[in-house]
Amino acid sequence: MRLGLDDVEADIIGKGYEYLIRKVAEGGGSWIVKLPSEKYVGMPENEYSMMALARKIGMNVPALELIDLADIGGLPRDVGAMEGNALAIERFDRLSGGSSVHIEDFAQIFGVCPQDKYKKASMVNITTVVVAESDDTDIREFVRRLVFNTLIGNADMHIKNWSVYYPDKRTARLAAAYDFVSTLPYIDDTGAALTVSRSKRFDGFDEEELVYLAGRVGLAKALVLDVAKETVELFHQHWTAEKNNLPLFADVVSTIAAR
Repeated sequence: MRLGLDDVEADIIGKGYEYLIRKVAEGGGSWIVKLPSEKYVGMPENEYSMMALARKIGMNVPALELIDLADIGGLPRDVGAMEGNALAIERFDRLSGGSSVHIEDFAQIFGVCPQDKYKKASMVNITTVVVAESDDTDIREFVRRLVFNTLIGNADMHIKNWSVYYPDKRTARLAAAYDFVSTLPYIDDTGAALTVSRSKRFDGFDEEELVYLAGRVGLAKALVLDVAKETVELFHQHWTAEKNNLPLFADVVSTIAAR
């Protein structure tokens, strides 16, 4: 896939390593391209692998590809000097004709400033909105993502990493998954970015915590636990089959395996 910045949106967004790029080779929609991090080695490969694994488990994951930086034309000189892979992710807030779909992350929904994305809400708050606005499919998807990101050790699932969108311009649906990264190989965290129902500690994420969450938001305990157990089983199945085939650095594999 050959990507170019010359005739497209080329503004740096986010932390300075994400670009909005038109997929010119196939004339399709917009893609977000995440460049390698100078601080965290193997980040594109990490996110690609976690997202690919999530798709195998049945989660809603956009199209994504690892691409060589050499195949991205028009990068700024300092970025262009970097080597390795970038991660290209197709935007899910675009329709086939190129028109945009309204999307809101949960910082916008709750009126929280970006700098407070770790402080002003919990998974109970997010679940309450999903339960009220969406359907059983999205509720199950939400539980899968919550369990999955605990299993991989993603300590950065803050409220801006959860979104809803409006594909029919009326009904809020849980947006596709994004920013699934195993962060523990880089930062030795003991807990998630947000409190689940009573605790944000990874070692406190158990059946009792999920049951308490279900009670807080009015969900059937059996539904939440069934989805959680199925996700754990599928995770072990696909992780065992794919961990040596995914483009992961050894420290990521050993960190997840130890969990």
